[in-house]
Amino acid sequence: MPIEAIEGKRAAEADLRRLVAGLLGAAGADAPSAAAVARAVIDASARGVDTHGIRLIPWYLEMLEGARINPRPTLTVSATASAVGHVDADNGFGHLASYRAIEEGCRIAAGTGIAAVTVARSSHHGATGVYTLEAARRGFAAIGMTHADRLVVPDGGREPFFGTNPISFAIPAPGEAPLLLDMATSAIPFNRVILRRDTGTPLPPDVAVDARGATTRDPHEAVALLPLGGAAFGYKGAGLAAMIDILCSAFTGMLHGAAMEPLGGPDYGRPIPIGHFFILFRPADFFGAETCYARLAALLSDLRSQPSAPGRKVMAPGDLEKAEADRRRRDGIPVDAATWDALATAAARHGLPLPPATDTRPHA
Repeated sequence: MPIEAIEGKRAAEADLRRLVAGLLGAAGADAPSAAAVARAVIDASARGVDTHGIRLIPWYLEMLEGARINPRPTLTVSATASAVGHVDADNGFGHLASYRAIEEGCRIAAGTGIAAVTVARSSHHGATGVYTLEAARRGFAAIGMTHADRLVVPDGGREPFFGTNPISFAIPAPGEAPLLLDMATSAIPFNRVILRRDTGTPLPPDVAVDARGATTRDPHEAVALLPLGGAAFGYKGAGLAAMIDILCSAFTGMLHGAAMEPLGGPDYGRPIPIGHFFILFRPADFFGAETCYARLAALLSDLRSQPSAPGRKVMAPGDLEKAEADRRRRDGIPVDAATWDALATAAARHGLPLPPATDTRPHA
């Protein structure tokens, strides 16, 4: 995952977390919902996942101010089999429901060694990796996924059918932060298109198409994405997207992505429920924790020591984000100018102070 170059403001993680929770609370969200969203988006921003970080807050506020998201949901947790749980999100924030699903999955897997937890009647939950990472911090390996409305053209197609349908995997790693893979099954997430619009930078080649179905690098012309693998090998990303859509719709009772109304508005008058799917494993219940972590450490060491291409470095999944998290913990989290202005407007409307911030320019 490339770290976007951002010009705007930079502020401390704790200060931004308080601002986000305060804005959501002022817009009507109950305390658990506001805390869960703030936790998820600031965790993403702190690791450099800016597409799914604090820049989502103005959009979430719009949905709260409409009727897209239930600001005070009553979550219902049930068991459908000995190792299967289900969370009904009551049309609330997907962040709250997904953290609750991880809690339930950890509880089940502590007794069975493995757990699958579905989430239904949910909403956008930000970066899927924040939830698998939470499981890994609790000692479990986890796979997470979610579907969404149509934004990605199928392989060989011209019009969108799949959502960006991300998938994530996390596992505790000996002597370091957990290993984390968090990726869309599209060439890029659509939030990167929006971020590029706001930052005035072109898209990479072979990731997006315009209204005619032709590839474009202009973020303002892009209306849909190509699947992972691009125009030539998009059957790979499209196949993964189909798998995720099945698990998050057929296994949760939700509509598949192409049958949903657009999540992005402009009409936020009613909920558009979506599903999430999580699988958790307890490493000790397979070939033993000691063996598992020894093999993992050996793999990571071997991988990172591989010869690299000129100007490159061989990294394990999540290494780039770990390095960025260290930098942002020290220097503060950057917020692009458009998002900062939107947050400032919302803060002024609700009588909330903005946190101390400094001007920042893109790092190399």
